[in-house]
Amino acid sequence: MTARKKSNGRKSRRKVHKNVSKRYVWRMRILAFTIIVLFFVLGGRLFQLQIVDGQKYAQIARRQHIRKVKLESRRGSIVDRAGQEIALDHPQYFTCGVRPAQLKSAGTLCTELAAFTSRPASHYQRRLQSHSPFVYLEWRLTASQADRLQSLGMNGMNLKKTSGRFYPFYRATSQLLGYTDVDGSGIAGLEVQCDEALQGEKGWEIHQRDARGVSIWDPLRSYAQPRDGGTVRLSIDILSQEILHDALIQVQEKYQANWAGGVLLNPKTGEILAISSVPDFDPIRPEIGPLANHKLKPITDLFEPGSVFKVVAATAALEKGIVCLDDSIFCENGSYRIGRKRLKDTHEYGWLTFEDVIVYSSNIGMAKVAEKLGSKEIYRFAARYGFGTPTGIDFPGENSGRLRPYDKWKDIDRANIAMGQGIAANMLQLALAFGAIANDGILMEPRLVLDRTDMKGNHRSYPPREVRRVMEPETARQLRQVLIKCVDEGTGKNAALDGSAVAGKTGTAQVPDLIKGGYYDDRFVSSFAGFITDGKEDRLLVITVCEPQEEHFASQVAAPVFKKVMQRLQPADVIRKTWKPNPIELADVSGGIGKMVSLPDRNIDLKWLRGPALSDISELAREDESIEQTEVLLPDLRGISIREATRILTSYGITVEIDGSGWIVKQSFKPGTSLIKCSTCRLKAKPL
Repeated sequence: MTARKKSNGRKSRRKVHKNVSKRYVWRMRILAFTIIVLFFVLGGRLFQLQIVDGQKYAQIARRQHIRKVKLESRRGSIVDRAGQEIALDHPQYFTCGVRPAQLKSAGTLCTELAAFTSRPASHYQRRLQSHSPFVYLEWRLTASQADRLQSLGMNGMNLKKTSGRFYPFYRATSQLLGYTDVDGSGIAGLEVQCDEALQGEKGWEIHQRDARGVSIWDPLRSYAQPRDGGTVRLSIDILSQEILHDALIQVQEKYQANWAGGVLLNPKTGEILAISSVPDFDPIRPEIGPLANHKLKPITDLFEPGSVFKVVAATAALEKGIVCLDDSIFCENGSYRIGRKRLKDTHEYGWLTFEDVIVYSSNIGMAKVAEKLGSKEIYRFAARYGFGTPTGIDFPGENSGRLRPYDKWKDIDRANIAMGQGIAANMLQLALAFGAIANDGILMEPRLVLDRTDMKGNHRSYPPREVRRVMEPETARQLRQVLIKCVDEGTGKNAALDGSAVAGKTGTAQVPDLIKGGYYDDRFVSSFAGFITDGKEDRLLVITVCEPQEEHFASQVAAPVFKKVMQRLQPADVIRKTWKPNPIELADVSGGIGKMVSLPDRNIDLKWLRGPALSDISELAREDESIEQTEVLLPDLRGISIREATRILTSYGITVEIDGSGWIVKQSFKPGTSLIKCSTCRLKAKPL
């Protein structure tokens, strides 16, 4: 029994061992199979990652570790005819952007920005309600303003130093130059008209980024240098522009006019020397104020010219030989009926020569001449002068005016158009028409841009171009003599200048009622167009004041503005002749050490010229024998405007940072400090 039990035990143990061995073998087989399967799965996955999708994941890796960084380019400059920069990129601005989701103290930030910009805090609060993950709040902050925001220590706020458009002559050129958006693209005015030439080309370079996000330039990879924008040179003379703008501000404020505008041009070449209108706008913050103030009204707005338009019918009558200057015309003692309408003169004139009809601006006399001429001839000469068609000015938004076909005129329409009502024109068209008289009968195409150079260096100039001959030289000479008499003896007496013969014509037109028809009895447009006849006739000025209060006759409102501007331009010419065409550098910095020259003291009274004269004192000094001295000293800037201080410092090659607005109260460099070009001067300003 014992032996049998032992035998059975051995058999059972062998059976157990055999079962264990089988399980072990199966486990090994399963493990081996699993390993093989995993090997093929991993191999397949690796094949997919490395071979099938390798290119895709390589691109993802490159995007994570390598990035293409844009290199900003500078927008080109706009300069006046003498090369003075009137629009340029300023590298001292800061842009404020936020991530609304991360911003906690939004109210504090909005309040701070409102204090800087004079906008309501609600303006920024509305912007923060955007669903965009990143929102720009301001993009023209000064360095001191950016420092103040940085000190708040807010999460989600990003301050970035960037270039911004800077206009040294501020409002005087705002409507002409327009402005740009946050990306540096032109939006209005010449900024958009010349955008193709002014735009630069951004560059790029490759940066590698490590695990901590630190970006390092990789010099072994390719890159592209940025190209700065080109330069546009205008026909504008900035001294004349400031003088004209200042005179328009004064007349608009004096008479509480709806608007006032002026055009100064050279009738021999068609070059516009100054063009402006008020009210204007702040080019740094163009969104503040009415959009109507953005328009350059001498080009964009139409009005009925009134008696200044009488030169058209007068030209036609003299050219066709209908009347001579000494022919007598009975002016009906101030009242004349045409159909059911009655024309009236401001004075009860009897017999007048045709010359005196123009000199004393008799509506009745001109209506009788128009009857002899006929509608077709008046229309033909108005079209020859360029009325009713675009002038070809290189500026956006020109309004070509309205001149109805002559076959639709009634008798009263013919009389009204002959005396300047029933036709709509802009100021530039009037200026060019009088320019044809000054230019011996030749109408010139207007020019604002003299030449331009794009970022590739391609240069293009715009020479003077004749449009057509309007009249014979003898007719133009006769009209000039009549217009001289208009100023000496007629309605333009307030435009007369001592020592110079002025040819000009006044015009006072009623404003049409576009709703009820007819004309308002208490709304007028006052205009004066004239030029100095010194044998050159290279300066012609048109002034228009829309809806002046109290006074409304052009002889009282517009003619004195012509006189004031011309009087201020004469001493400006004297200073301009002292300028040198190629001004020397005040400081040529090399390795931080500059060779400097001095600005000698001069007792010159320049109060007649509020703006650019102060900045041009450095130009006057260059003719002084002491120019070879070795030091430039900073003048005392306290008490002058930001615009004047900026022009003075930039003329020395000094970068300007401005805190506040109004008049300078503090400067970082003390008066008398030696200056080195490319240094930075901080100015603090406060309103008076």
